[in-house]
Amino acid sequence: MITPETYGAFTGAISPLMLQSMGIQWSLAGHSERRIIFKETDEYINKQCRLLISLGMNVVLCVGETEAEFEQNLASAVCEVQLKKGLAGIAPEDMDKVVIAYEPVWAIGTGKVATPEIAQEVHAMCRGILAEMYGKEIADETRILYGGSVTPESVDGLMAKPDIDGSLVGGASLDASKFSRIINFVQKPEFVAV
Repeated sequence: MITPETYGAFTGAISPLMLQSMGIQWSLAGHSERRIIFKETDEYINKQCRLLISLGMNVVLCVGETEAEFEQNLASAVCEVQLKKGLAGIAPEDMDKVVIAYEPVWAIGTGKVATPEIAQEVHAMCRGILAEMYGKEIADETRILYGGSVTPESVDGLMAKPDIDGSLVGGASLDASKFSRIINFVQKPEFVAV
């Protein structure tokens, strides 16, 4: 757990200064396991993001809905709230230090993967929120990743979508052949930018 404080008695937590002293430049904030198991709130996550950025570090802000929220068609609403609260107070000039990761909770470690269409819909919504908050240029430049049981079989379809800029890989990164296939996904010629 990254504490949103630089100093103090926070047993079991890691200060961003500790990470920085080891040369670590990136940290996750808002991962669903932290939200669910450790009850990290949007406000707590926002403090983590702002502190990391203030120290010159980069942050991957994770957003995503539970299976019950997904089944109630609340994915966009949940992600919108998490995104807006997570980015509150972050200046436009600091958005180059932020990456967004859409990780539907129901897909993490379950083997279930959002279809490319579902993922694209949420990614497009996230990019729209970023445009409202920071303008179209920053929204277009901000990388939005998909995470949640990304597999060698699903990566090509996901990466073919216009608003999916990459993937945040979990379990598949523990298997060299799977991970290699994911990071070397085959981009179809019709999707190659010239």
